[in-house]
Amino acid sequence: MRPLDTYITKMVQKPVFHKEFFAKMRTFKELEHIDVEDVNMLKLLGLPLIKYSNYAFSLETVDTSIAAGKFCVVDIEANGSKPSLHQIIEIGAVMIENGVVVAEFSSLAKADVLPESIEQLTGITLEELQKAPPLRQVLESFRLFLKDAVFVAHNVNFDYYFISYALEQAGFGPLLNRKLDTIELSRKCIEAPKYGLGALTEYLGIGFEHHHRALCDAKATAEVFFKALEKLPESVQTVEELIAFTKPQHPKKRKKEKDASFKSSTTL
Repeated sequence: MRPLDTYITKMVQKPVFHKEFFAKMRTFKELEHIDVEDVNMLKLLGLPLIKYSNYAFSLETVDTSIAAGKFCVVDIEANGSKPSLHQIIEIGAVMIENGVVVAEFSSLAKADVLPESIEQLTGITLEELQKAPPLRQVLESFRLFLKDAVFVAHNVNFDYYFISYALEQAGFGPLLNRKLDTIELSRKCIEAPKYGLGALTEYLGIGFEHHHRALCDAKATAEVFFKALEKLPESVQTVEELIAFTKPQHPKKRKKEKDASFKSSTTL
């Protein structure tokens, strides 16, 4: 999957002319038929697009403060690790607006295959899954819950691209939401021995009701998110600045900064 979200980030760090924006969006197979009139469709796909002027677009997250931001903290359980071969069996999420949790989403999804290892890990049974609503129905409900909030998860790419692939397969189009990884955010804000969700929550004293159940893990991730935000640098003020802050640093840039720091210390 081409990184649509990364491409969009580069385009709208500053306002982009309407025609240029849609011309570039159509270079992606998923959006090849999109038209200049389809702004609302992009919003339904999760892109927080706003009209900057009569001729240009920008992202709402560029100017929205973190305190006023919309963040949807998500966790999924699946019957395997590959979106093209396996299926989501549970989605859990909590919606954060204006710094507080305002809503929750939780649903199992119908499946006919459940490896014993997944059943033991999650406690979910095949009987429960066979009585659950169809995955397409769950995905549609989740899309309506998520809207254009920032998609937040612990190891976000796994949950984000798994759901995005499933949405595309169901005919709902890909996710275009901005995304944020609480592992990377925690590494930059919290000193801890390990950053896996179980180890990190134990270190921070965050309790688990049922580890490896989607809603419980989403709630725990939200608590990690709140604790990390308490230790953000003062320079990080907007939602888009927060997203940029959590991006993993390129290895070459890390080495360059490390070498510069070493050189500086040896000349003192």
